[in-house]
Amino acid sequence: MKSLEEKNEEFILNILHDIKSPIAGISIALENMPEGAKNDTLKEIYRVNRHNLEYIENLMENYSIKTGRYLLKYEYFNLLNIINEEIIALRFLIIEKSLKVNLICNADIISINTDKQIVRQAFLNVLTNAVKYSPHGEEIKIEISKNKKNISVCVTNKIGAGTEKSTGKCNTVSTGLGEGIIKEALSKLRGKIYHTKNKNKICFYVELPRE
Repeated sequence: MKSLEEKNEEFILNILHDIKSPIAGISIALENMPEGAKNDTLKEIYRVNRHNLEYIENLMENYSIKTGRYLLKYEYFNLLNIINEEIIALRFLIIEKSLKVNLICNADIISINTDKQIVRQAFLNVLTNAVKYSPHGEEIKIEISKNKKNISVCVTNKIGAGTEKSTGKCNTVSTGLGEGIIKEALSKLRGKIYHTKNKNKICFYVELPRE
């Protein structure tokens, strides 16, 4: 008989699969629209929806880390591209709250050799929380620094007045299922995630080895 833990794992994966199905259906419908009917808004919706589909797939993969079934996939990629793609995925939420996203980096290419999907999900979680908890009209600052061995990314945002009083919490690495998975996944990459808080600002650091 299956253990309770195995049953819970299957239950969570089934939920993720069920969430994935309608998102995939929307993507297929948008792909099959006549080209003349695809205005800029629909193209943007398609791009964001495809990103959401990839996010669910990545979450399913990353959850398998906890069960020991995930194999790390190392490859070289430009970290800046990943961060910019996650910003684009959150574009509608950023516009809705009139937020300014300020990406600070002294290079056009930040080459890194690690698991792209884990890194992508880590930044999606951190940036989603920054957007969610930032007051209307504020700035989210993303600062990237590097040395010969490591890359550090700091995502800083203000916390809205009363956030902790009303919700009982401030920014978290992620919510629900993703929280433990991200920490565990980054540790397998010899990376880490942590935060510092100063008055009404919070900064989440994601640190990764370059090789």
